[in-house]
Amino acid sequence: MNNLYNLLKKGIGLLVLSLCLIACEELVEIELPDNQLNTPAVFSDKHTINAALSNLYSNFRDAPLPMGGNSGGLSRYTDELESFFTDDYFYTNSITTSDPTISQLWGSSYSNIYHINAFIEGLQASNVLDENEKKVLLGEVHFLRGLYYHYLTQLFGDIPYITTTDYKLNSRMGKTPYLEVLDLVEKDLKTALESIDNIYRHQDRIYPNKAVVELVLAKNYLLQKRFDLAEQYAQNIMDNPLYALETDLNKVFKRSAHSTLWQRSPYDINLTESNTVEAADYIFTTLPPTRIALSNSLMHAFELNDLRLQLWTKTLTDGELTYSHAYKYGKSFGEIEYSIVFRLEEAYFIKAEALTYQEKVADAVNVLNEIRTKRGLISLPTALSKTDFITELLTEYQREFFTEGGHRFLDLKRNNRLQNLETVKPNWEAKHDLLPIPESELLLNENLKPQNYGY
Repeated sequence: MNNLYNLLKKGIGLLVLSLCLIACEELVEIELPDNQLNTPAVFSDKHTINAALSNLYSNFRDAPLPMGGNSGGLSRYTDELESFFTDDYFYTNSITTSDPTISQLWGSSYSNIYHINAFIEGLQASNVLDENEKKVLLGEVHFLRGLYYHYLTQLFGDIPYITTTDYKLNSRMGKTPYLEVLDLVEKDLKTALESIDNIYRHQDRIYPNKAVVELVLAKNYLLQKRFDLAEQYAQNIMDNPLYALETDLNKVFKRSAHSTLWQRSPYDINLTESNTVEAADYIFTTLPPTRIALSNSLMHAFELNDLRLQLWTKTLTDGELTYSHAYKYGKSFGEIEYSIVFRLEEAYFIKAEALTYQEKVADAVNVLNEIRTKRGLISLPTALSKTDFITELLTEYQREFFTEGGHRFLDLKRNNRLQNLETVKPNWEAKHDLLPIPESELLLNENLKPQNYGY
């Protein structure tokens, strides 16, 4: 938030450059510099409006949130990855309030939210688009804002929920309690839900549609413990004819997968084809690894006949050393793959979790078995106790979503099982259910105090 004043100051002082924009709907459109997003000229032309929106999606693509390419930050923080980085404070659970990674996570997120707010204000004041076009775009950016806060509040707890570009107001805003943040996230998502339909704006599903909003709403309702609504929205997605579980697990992470709800193009601004961020982060071809590898605890969580073990991981050995890496993406350079943000399988897990907390364990088991049997595993018995099923569910979450979107941390936390990490993470403490607020932000804004407990 300390950057908001400078961003606004620069935005007012700069003229909008003369841009030659292409009118394509790809996420690889020519983008506007961030410091031009709040200038009135941006919203006087359809092309510059689309370029500004493209910039917001590019910011999201590159954000160091759980779904971003940050070398599996939350997977290193929990028990999914072994790290070979020097002084990896995430991996050793020794993060401090001055850690630059935390400052970047907080700062870039609020900077991106600022640009979203600037877009909302600018588009609302514009009369260039017809009302339906405006409504759709406003729905998308309300969704993006809700999504940022959905993750930020799970990582930091009580946080400011900023919806303006008023730097004086923003620079002294205090923290909104966690449960109120969830309510505000719901409000943003409901705004999006009223504006976006199921038809994708692009055939590659690089923009969110109604089902994507429904999925995040279902996730948010799990956090609010409104399990009937979580089940309802998950079921909506499962019933949607646009989606189907892939029978061939080799196809799940392909660009054309039927199970994909939303994915991000890895293409850069110059239209250069590249591999996914995940492939670059996780795959290694020589031993010992120099960055990260799948942990022994993760590899031991798989049953030998699990197709995900066989197809989504790869083990290398030189006779002495043996390490495994995630093999979901990037079998070779140029694979037709996009980074998947959300996929249909998560709706099944959400429904199973929601049913469990409504004391419908047998029904929840049947839902989870639909995933298990497609992964080569036998069905679980419906007579499992609630406690035992939650254990099975969390193990299945890890097998299905390892190294994806911070799932391990968020799933354990939501189900009050983070203490399970104490057996494999020597430095794990109760305080690690939240990250610290950056000390630099506390110095700039006294209203952000107190610091999260334990830091």
